[in-house]
Amino acid sequence: MDITKLYPEKVFYYFNEISKIPRGSKKEEKISNWLVKFAKDRGLEVFQDNSLNVVIKKNATEGYEDYSPLILQGHMDMVWEKNKNTKFDFEKQGIELIQDNGFIKANGTTLGADDGIAVAYALAILDSDDIKHPALEILITTDEEEGMSGAANLDYSIFKGKTLINLDTEEFGEVYVSSAGGGRTTTQFILNPKTIKIDDSVLLSIEVKGLSGGHSGAEIHKNLGNSNKILGEILYHLSKRYSMKLISLEGGEKVNAIPREAIAKLNVNLDGDTLKEFEKLAKLAFENILKDFKVVDKSPILEVNEITVEELGKKPAEISQSDTANIISYIHEFPYGVQAMSKKIKGLVETSINLGVVRTATVKGNVEYSFKALSRSSVNEALNKLLEEITDLARKHGANIKVDSNSPLWEYKENSLIRDLIVKKFKEINGKEPEVKAIHAGLECGIFADNIKDLDVVSVGPNIFGAHTPEERMEIKSVGEMWDLLLKILEDYNIR
Repeated sequence: MDITKLYPEKVFYYFNEISKIPRGSKKEEKISNWLVKFAKDRGLEVFQDNSLNVVIKKNATEGYEDYSPLILQGHMDMVWEKNKNTKFDFEKQGIELIQDNGFIKANGTTLGADDGIAVAYALAILDSDDIKHPALEILITTDEEEGMSGAANLDYSIFKGKTLINLDTEEFGEVYVSSAGGGRTTTQFILNPKTIKIDDSVLLSIEVKGLSGGHSGAEIHKNLGNSNKILGEILYHLSKRYSMKLISLEGGEKVNAIPREAIAKLNVNLDGDTLKEFEKLAKLAFENILKDFKVVDKSPILEVNEITVEELGKKPAEISQSDTANIISYIHEFPYGVQAMSKKIKGLVETSINLGVVRTATVKGNVEYSFKALSRSSVNEALNKLLEEITDLARKHGANIKVDSNSPLWEYKENSLIRDLIVKKFKEINGKEPEVKAIHAGLECGIFADNIKDLDVVSVGPNIFGAHTPEERMEIKSVGEMWDLLLKILEDYNIR
């Protein structure tokens, strides 16, 4: 399949090219160096910093020299997620692109349209000689998905522009003017391992799968099931009836993605029950939890299977019944999903939290259970309060906790020339006004606004669905529509 014949051809050409290059968060060296070479090959001024951020500058075309430079921005990294049965090495393989019913998607993996399409738009503009535009400062950041460290560590003195268009929005026809701030927490239970003893007990795996997953900010309000939380609740209900000892707990891949799968391995005393009776109770708990959480996923699955010591691998160990009860209670008490809706903007999530990743590891002879979560809010006080609650919960259960508050919120700007220009051009092209909105997700715009005085910034983009999941797909038509809008903005740009 040759996507480079789709409109706009040059945009899809570059999207295809960068899709060949591994570019996960904190794995951006190859794509960053490729971008530098792209600029040098075309005689463009280029900067690459220690965080591998890339800035490419292009002079204004004739008649646009007196206007203020325009910063166009996106991030080069992508979320690496694949279906459980998909064999794929993200560090060595390029993304396999598929054209399907008006969309571009990947074969069993994330697509990387978030935010590869921004890079493709920027490269297409830089590689063209027939596009009218002011002086351009193209900023392609690193590590947006894992903490925005690229934007945080950038030297902003290299920019002359005071106007910025972020190309990381996933709904064409929506102009974002505000975003939530975020804080990440990592909670660790460091416990003594114990040799697995099978007396009147049985080794079992309990697995939650078949969930849709999704973006932990933009889709947190959709009642999508969180496998980590659901599994924890199942264990909580089962622990009231059975004596259990955890062997391992695994779930989720990225803290900013709603987890789709989770599995617990346990040593369980059935107390006279059959395995079939245990399974029946587990599935009843599963069904009730789905109802209580109002989960909308189409095909959630719970599997209970007996396992052997040999299947657990080398040196498997369990933790005590009391430590198991403590961890299960921690997950049960852990908040999830929407915590508050905005009182100012109808329909906007104000505060939320996602328990994204759960892991079990052996560290220096101990067993470590770690829990990674991402909290978001458009109100600083609410975010700080939620992070304090998570900290208190960890300490209550005797765990260590690390808090990283790493993405500042982006406040609404009352007067915005670039917002007015985009709204005007969108209406001229489409016959209707776009929606001007705030988003409950982390965008780098807050960092930019904190570092460039009087910055005027908006965020736009084409339609992308299912970001951060293997179901991610990008609408072909909207890529062209966004390109047409972008060209019109550049042509009619008159900001001084």
